[in-house]
Amino acid sequence: MISYLDNCRRNKGSFILLLFLLISFIICYLNTFIWLHHKYQGSESYYSHGYLIPLVSAYLIYQMKDRLSAIPLYTAPFGLFIIILGLAIHMFGVLGDVNFVSGFSMVFYLTGCSFFLLGREITKVIAFPLFFLLFMCPVPDAYINMFALPMKSAATTFALYIIDACGIPYVREGFRLHLPNSIFVVGTPCNGMRSLISLSAIGFLFVYLIKSSWWKKLLFLGLIPPVSILLNGLRIAILLLIAYGFGQEAAAPESFLHDGSGVVVFVIGLLVLMFVGRRINEEKPS
Repeated sequence: MISYLDNCRRNKGSFILLLFLLISFIICYLNTFIWLHHKYQGSESYYSHGYLIPLVSAYLIYQMKDRLSAIPLYTAPFGLFIIILGLAIHMFGVLGDVNFVSGFSMVFYLTGCSFFLLGREITKVIAFPLFFLLFMCPVPDAYINMFALPMKSAATTFALYIIDACGIPYVREGFRLHLPNSIFVVGTPCNGMRSLISLSAIGFLFVYLIKSSWWKKLLFLGLIPPVSILLNGLRIAILLLIAYGFGQEAAAPESFLHDGSGVVVFVIGLLVLMFVGRRINEEKPS
């Protein structure tokens, strides 16, 4: 990439081509960028981390600058077909008013640009940063809800095991929990999908960075869903204990403790992944 930018300074044709593709990208995907912003900003968004994903990908590519500068540049013509494919998928998304399709098509477009402008070898080197961009593309809520309900049910059941162990009486009616002095409803934001999606992005990043066998990496990724369920169950249990000890208002969705508990369990999940990743990493730090 650095070499290509240097080449653009010397070659007016390359610079014009790069500028054309960049402007085309911005114009074509302007409405998609606006849609992504609204999805990230939503009060119940599962993708508030979306702003960070392109920055992480860009940093990963920057870290490879010395390696990339040693690879000769050439044009892979089939990259143009990938660009056209990305634009065709984007057009389908626009005509069908299916925004998430347009979001995913951006990755095709950028991958095609990489092949066409930089060549096959450089694209192979930066394949993961390009793949990582998929985590900034929101999946439709209808698909998320297919997994959200069983995850919320499992997390609620685990939370009640903890409440049982604490000797607190309760009555469960679905996701409506009756405590002696309060009523607690496990709502949609408590389904654990936010933690699952965020930890999945971090998990794939860890898998890319650690040096280990493929089966250990698969086990590491397989650990993320149960960890998300257990942590969400722990959060629900903490909120139930807060409601039991300090009243229903203390654990209400608008309370500091409600939001703070989400941050705490996410940090715990991150620490768990860091610990496991460090244990399976075969390239030990000196």
